[in-house]
Amino acid sequence: MTIEQTIEVPASRRIFLDLPPELSAGKVKVTVTPQKEKPSANVYEAATKLRGLAKKMESILNVEHFLEMRNEDIRLE
Repeated sequence: MTIEQTIEVPASRRIFLDLPPELSAGKVKVTVTPQKEKPSANVYEAATKLRGLAKKMESILNVEHFLEMRNEDIRLE
């Protein structure tokens, strides 16, 4: 299981962790890695790139098809 979250470090440099209940008790490895702040991504540009990638993969998924698949999953449950 990998848990990743970006946080704001306070001036005191103290943080507290509340771990999810599905994490088993016992020895774990915690890694803190400082990262440079990334510039905010242009959401429209990212969506356009994903659409282009889907077209290259000849994806037939559209909203109607997605809703049909979701409804089928619900019926199967």
